Amino acid sequence: MEVSPTGAPSTAVPPHLTDPVALLQLIANLQSQNLEIQRQVFEMQKQQLELTREAAQFNRDQRARQIAELERWQQAHEPMLDFSKQSLTQLEEVHAALMRELADYVDEHHENLVDGDFALSDFVDKFGPKLAHLNTMLAVLRPLAAAAKKAEGTT
Repeated sequence: MEVSPTGAPSTAVPPHLTDPVALLQLIANLQSQNLEIQRQVFEMQKQQLELTREAAQFNRDQRARQIAELERWQQAHEPMLDFSKQSLTQLEEVHAALMRELADYVDEHHENLVDGDFALSDFVDKFGPKLAHLNTMLAVLRPLAAAAKKAEGTT
């Protein structure tokens, strides 16, 4: 809908919109533009698919390198596998105790944690670094402990 400078809607129809040939040419032009845009979208999707495939292959290759490196390390440090298994068990107990302490703290200080930024910051400072570091240690020990269990199963 067109609006005239005075704000009233314009009722005049442009002369070329009443011509059927002009309308068909306009429709054909719009369809041509639409087709070109769809081609471009299709090409972009093909490129995106290729990049996704490359990223997936890179991730598979990287994972294979990590597994090979872990296996080499395990073979070179086989006595450490038993210690890793024992340490994992003990650290999982420490982790469980810390999680119980965290849950108790949240239960006891829930209102303060919801209402106060200071209380929440204090909570995060108290438990955040401990849990983050402990989780990292557990993530390192788990594959080593799994290798120890695997080695026990094959002997």
